[in-house]
Amino acid sequence: YKLISNAEKIIQFCCRGAGEPGRPSFHAELADPYAEPNYDFVDAVNICLRHVTVALLHGIDDGDTTNNVRLDLFGKGGSNELRPDWYEYKDDDGKTYYWDEITGEISYTPPTQQLDTCLMYLRDRVGVPRDMGQAAAMQLRIHLNWAIDILESHT
Repeated sequence: YKLISNAEKIIQFCCRGAGEPGRPSFHAELADPYAEPNYDFVDAVNICLRHVTVALLHGIDDGDTTNNVRLDLFGKGGSNELRPDWYEYKDDDGKTYYWDEITGEISYTPPTQQLDTCLMYLRDRVGVPRDMGQAAAMQLRIHLNWAIDILESHT
């Protein structure tokens, strides 16, 4: 219910994932109250969240559901390029991380301007119990990951 009733605000919140990080930055990695949404992704995020909602209600086992998402989102994924001022590095264990030379922020998720980044932004910031209960948040994250996997399979 909250996903549907707050759709416009949630869509704008998701679009922060492909937007510009807020200034000043905060020490808490996921806190970014001044982030600017990338409004180019509003329509694609809207379509994607509608599919996530349908999948939450009817399940994701149906091959038609996955195919419909692929058809609706084809070509709307965005660019694989890193945002300006972000650079890729490897840590001591060989794991790739990304560093913003302006803010000093570090991320293990590629800071690209893509639709999947918008969904990751929401997935990583859903709060329990602030936003919803634990079971509901787990289901939302599962279905967001399902949509992210579909988007990433396009590239």
